[in-house]
Amino acid sequence: MSLFQKALGCAALYCLLLAAGGEARASDSGAPYTVKAAYESLSLPAGESMGMLGLGVERQFNENFSAGVGTWTAVRGERGGFITIGFQGTAHVPVSGPFGLEAGAFVGAGGGRGGATLSGGGLMLRGYAGVVYDLEELGRIGAGVSYVDFPNGGAIDSTQPVVFYAIPFGSSSRQFDGLAYDQNSLAVVSKLVRVRSGSRDLSGKVQDDFTLLGVEWRSYFDDDIFLRFEAAGAAGGSSTGYMQVLVGAGLQIPLSDTIWIDGSLGLGGGGGGNVDTGGGFLVDAGADLRCALGDDLFAAAGVSYQRAPNGSLSAICPSLEIGGTFGKKSQHHENEKLPVRVRMVTQRYFNGADGWRSHDANQDVDNLGVQFDYFPVPWVYVTGQALAAYDGQAGAYMIGLVGGGLHQTIAGPLFVEAEGLVGAAGGGGLAMGSGLAWQVNGGVGVQVSKDVALLATVGRLDAVNGPFKADVVGLSLAFGGR
Repeated sequence: MSLFQKALGCAALYCLLLAAGGEARASDSGAPYTVKAAYESLSLPAGESMGMLGLGVERQFNENFSAGVGTWTAVRGERGGFITIGFQGTAHVPVSGPFGLEAGAFVGAGGGRGGATLSGGGLMLRGYAGVVYDLEELGRIGAGVSYVDFPNGGAIDSTQPVVFYAIPFGSSSRQFDGLAYDQNSLAVVSKLVRVRSGSRDLSGKVQDDFTLLGVEWRSYFDDDIFLRFEAAGAAGGSSTGYMQVLVGAGLQIPLSDTIWIDGSLGLGGGGGGNVDTGGGFLVDAGADLRCALGDDLFAAAGVSYQRAPNGSLSAICPSLEIGGTFGKKSQHHENEKLPVRVRMVTQRYFNGADGWRSHDANQDVDNLGVQFDYFPVPWVYVTGQALAAYDGQAGAYMIGLVGGGLHQTIAGPLFVEAEGLVGAAGGGGLAMGSGLAWQVNGGVGVQVSKDVALLATVGRLDAVNGPFKADVVGLSLAFGGR
């Protein structure tokens, strides 16, 4: 490690220690969360560079420290589809007036175009430190230096400038400066990517159509304006391993008490599965028709146009959604928490069938990721999950799953759970066929405190039309819940 990297680490540690000394009063600002975005350009071997966009949501534990989940995706260069997910933390220390110091760390997993050559086993470590300027109700903006390493045999070891932005985020029932939502929604999304004439894959052949399966989160402001986040992966066709992450905004117009039409514009990154997205940058514009199925459930049908400006991909994407809304002001009091749980999870795959991997078949695969659960009632939850490999020579493997589960308290703090999932997976040499996969899990947990729980699980993961089969053991740390 160079002297500069040691100095960067010392600066980050100093900020973290100061933040840790802050009084734990997350509610002082009124906003329990912070939404973050960042951009940096990594140096790769042979003089290549890769522009990376970072997105994250962090829980504010006190006035100086927050922690949560995040993702990084390639948006410039030649590595479209290079995506990582993981856990991150930030320390912020005011210095003088609107100026302050900020430092943070990210531990994640993933990879993409370039496979094990770039990401090795898939583990990503990142640290940064910088100066920030407080924009009051508009959030804060900053610039600094970051260091990124893929230590499990990866070729990425890079120090570079970084710019970043953060804004408080929370319910409009609270008083604070920042983004105040009126309600949220979470939906399962299925898309058919109907590729337009002239689109080619990375080998120069005509790009085939493929299907995507994923989740979409929306937060609504003033009943008509919304922000959206979408993550999806290939679950049908010949583009196994394709993944995309989009973030954007839109406008919703009511046609009646139960029907709405909306339009949105999204930006993000995606690639993999031999789909030519250039550096990974994606633009998505669409509209859909939404219909209420009850007080909290809805269904939607829509169409969008998606394009990779620096690649060949250009497509019309019809879609279907089904989901639920929550967080309405009428549904909770000021101090009542949302029925949402976030699980930080690690899972290990054990060989369940011959041919489960195209290489290193004798090695288990270790993954880490995040699981978002919504509890419409205390004993049932809907879940969206994303994991990526960090060890086992499976760098670039990622999986996204949606499904539902049952939760039951058995005695005191002990509880049991069972869940069934379906989703898209690929990369890292795991033999996933078209990418469509299913998983079942059962587990036992303990409620450590009102908002924190530990859960151990065992399960099975199978590719629907590929030879991959694995027994799965998992351990998760959960925050929130019903």
